[in-house]
Amino acid sequence: MQRLLDFIEQNLYIILFAVLQLVSAFLIFGMNHYQQAAFSNSLATVTSELNQMSSNVTSYIGLKDQNALLQEQVSDQFRTSSLGQVLYLRDTFQVKDSVGRILFDMTPAQVVYNTSYKANNVFVVNKGLEDGVRKNMGVISSQGLAGIVLNSNRKYSTVMSLLNTNMTVIPNINGQEYYTKLIWDNIYPNSMAIKGINKLEKIEVGDLIQTGKSSLLFPEGIPIGRVTSLEEIPNSQYFKIRIETSTNFRKLDYVYVIENKDGNLIEPLLEE
Repeated sequence: MQRLLDFIEQNLYIILFAVLQLVSAFLIFGMNHYQQAAFSNSLATVTSELNQMSSNVTSYIGLKDQNALLQEQVSDQFRTSSLGQVLYLRDTFQVKDSVGRILFDMTPAQVVYNTSYKANNVFVVNKGLEDGVRKNMGVISSQGLAGIVLNSNRKYSTVMSLLNTNMTVIPNINGQEYYTKLIWDNIYPNSMAIKGINKLEKIEVGDLIQTGKSSLLFPEGIPIGRVTSLEEIPNSQYFKIRIETSTNFRKLDYVYVIENKDGNLIEPLLEE
């Protein structure tokens, strides 16, 4: 105790100066809205830069594995589809039809914010209007379907995740499209439900669910998930089907934003 008193006595002026500085800072930033806003903005900027640095370090550490995953899965997914080839050595990938006409452009982006535990999940990517990304564009991962762009500013875009109660996708199972509901029910991570498929349909556990021709946002054949269970609903002619999503939303790092080059030409025809 005596040592503590001696320390305070020897450093009294320094301690008093520090206390007065803290009190002054509290009065300035706590009682004045302008200074408070300026401080909050500066803090947010520093926090964003630290988050970006952390993301860059994490991305660099896992870059080798991520690149291998992208090359393997994207190559398999598109080179074996009816859409033709993917041109890799560019910032924007192009999927072409059999006569070489561009059907879809795919812009790679990094996920900088993501949720996968809410009823209406979203994620944010580091591409925006300056990169040609805008509302209602499809988004896929290297594993499968990921979401739809909700909003874009100059540099960033918010994407409605597949794990969102407002997301609507028509499932294609074994080459047949089912005009029913693919539902995110917020029960299990990376797991969704399909309702309204008749028990007479030939569907089995393990069947792949893909996008079909009913959406202009995604190429046909993008994986959505696989059937994990078939539950017969009592006193009903329908199955309750659970699927595991192809995309692992808890480890979502890189995605591709898809633009249908002919979307503006096709949409007016559908509205007539």
